[in-house]
Amino acid sequence: MKKKILIALGLVLIVAVVIGAVIKSNKTSAVDVKTAEAKTMEYEDKILAAGRVEVVDSADLAAAVLTPAKLTLKVQEGDQVKKGQVVAELDLSEQQQQLKDAESALKTVKAELANTRQSISAAEKELTEYTRKMEQLKEVPEEQKNMYENAQSGVPDPTQRMNSLQMQESTLKGQVKQYQAAVDTARSSVEKGKIKATSDGVVLQVSAKSGSYVQAGVPLMTVGAPEKLQVVAKLSEQDVNGVVAGQEVEVRWAGAPGEVVKGSVSRIAPTVSQPGMGETESHVKVYITIDDGAVLKPGATVDVVIYRIKPRQSLQVANETLVGEGDQKSIFIVKDGAAKKCSVETGENNELYTEIKQGIKPGSKVILDPAKIKDGQKVRITGGGTK
Repeated sequence: MKKKILIALGLVLIVAVVIGAVIKSNKTSAVDVKTAEAKTMEYEDKILAAGRVEVVDSADLAAAVLTPAKLTLKVQEGDQVKKGQVVAELDLSEQQQQLKDAESALKTVKAELANTRQSISAAEKELTEYTRKMEQLKEVPEEQKNMYENAQSGVPDPTQRMNSLQMQESTLKGQVKQYQAAVDTARSSVEKGKIKATSDGVVLQVSAKSGSYVQAGVPLMTVGAPEKLQVVAKLSEQDVNGVVAGQEVEVRWAGAPGEVVKGSVSRIAPTVSQPGMGETESHVKVYITIDDGAVLKPGATVDVVIYRIKPRQSLQVANETLVGEGDQKSIFIVKDGAAKKCSVETGENNELYTEIKQGIKPGSKVILDPAKIKDGQKVRITGGGTK
């Protein structure tokens, strides 16, 4: 009897040990995880950047003379101008005197040429008459030739004079060409001193003063149509990825608080611009067409929002809940105390969230950083983010 009791106690002890081991095994196999809830919320992908308002059709007007010249302005900022209108003049007294001298010389040589041509015309008549008389001499009878030749001996042969006049005419023609070229050159130099508007518009900016001496190529003023504006934004090489023509844009200017100007991306510069003065990073210029820029002013610095994706409602999870590469993405959710692997179809993503098109339901507890989690593994939720 005593022996049976001992055996029974031993069996009970063995069962207890086994059960304890199982309980302990189950307890230690559960992995602590943190989760975040899959939520339906607003999704957007936007780029924030600074931009500058520019006139679409504008031109910088500059001097074209090689030597510094004194400037006289004919207009001021805000003035309406017409194409071809003289908006500024340079003091080119020396060139103007050269033009007068060249015109005077040209006038003189043209007059000489006209006189020479008149002399040639008269000489042609004389030569014609002389030739006629010489022909008549051939028909005079021999007995009268001596008397006729004596009568003609006092009439000079105009041929030599005609040749001389023709040579003089040729020389004068060359001089006319020469002086005409000098006049054209001098006139062109004088015309360069007249700075003209290249199109209809408004004087947007004047960067020089009357009385100052200016050099060739230095912009003096900008003329354009202020009602046709665009915004040029500078995006980093990282942010420009995904920006394409047609994307919606919002523009805000401190000079018009509360006003939002709508627009769209018109084009992206094909090259990366190097940092300018005061800048530290290279950038890509993005050109933005605005719908109505009445509240903006050329040259204004504005805040730009480029929507790569406009705000919309969609199911989203934190980026750190996804595993897999390419289109083969998976998520681990917590179900009945265990991790369940779910293949998902993803949509767009930004720096925080990824859209889920199908694979899980809203409200699912999604495991964060599941790289070491296995399908079916027991898990214990110890916390979660606010995502």
